[in-house]
Amino acid sequence: MHRTVVNVQTGETTQVDLTAEEVAQAQASHAAWATAEAQRKVTPTLEEIIQSQAATINALTARIVALESK
Repeated sequence: MHRTVVNVQTGETTQVDLTAEEVAQAQASHAAWATAEAQRKVTPTLEEIIQSQAATINALTARIVALESK
């Protein structure tokens, strides 16, 4: 793995190999991001929960109306 270093005065760019410590830090950072992303997808948002509950209420209301009209 490498990183790009840019000299802002000259515009010159060079690629520098990462140290073992930098590679380990990048891998740990990626693993933490992947874990957070997986949890975010598993845990529904408040908006999703509200929409789901509203759909359930609407379905139950329709069933009650259908039973009352019999």
